[in-house]
Amino acid sequence: MLALFRQYIDGQHLFSTEQEVLLAVSGGRDSVAMADLMQRAGYRFAIAHCNFHLRPADCDRDQQFVCQLAQQYQVPFFTVDFDTKAYASANGYSIEEAARLLRYEWFARLCREHGYACVATAH
Repeated sequence: MLALFRQYIDGQHLFSTEQEVLLAVSGGRDSVAMADLMQRAGYRFAIAHCNFHLRPADCDRDQQFVCQLAQQYQVPFFTVDFDTKAYASANGYSIEEAARLLRYEWFARLCREHGYACVATAH
C-alpha cells in the first residue's frame, strides 16, 4: 500500500518530497490512515484539526487524539475551535456548508502563513 501511495502522489504530481504539506486530520480512520502513510513514506507535513463543536464530547476527544498523533509523529500541529452553528445561522448557511467554508478559509490562511505547498484531505 505504501508503494501505491507514493506512486499515486508522484504520478499525479501532487507535491514533491521537498515540499511540506498541510494535512487535514479529523481523527477519523481515513485521515489518520493518510497521516500514517505520509509519515511512513517520509513526506514532510503538518497536521491541522478543526473542532466544530457539533458533537461536544466526541469533538473534544478527537481534538486530543489528533494532537497526540502530531506529537507522536513530531510534526507541527494546528487546531482551531469554531462556533459552527452560530456562523451558519448568522450567514444563512447549512451546518455542512458553514463547516466547509470555515475549515478551508483557515487551511488557506495556514498555508499562506507557514508556506505549505497544499492541503491534503482524506476524502
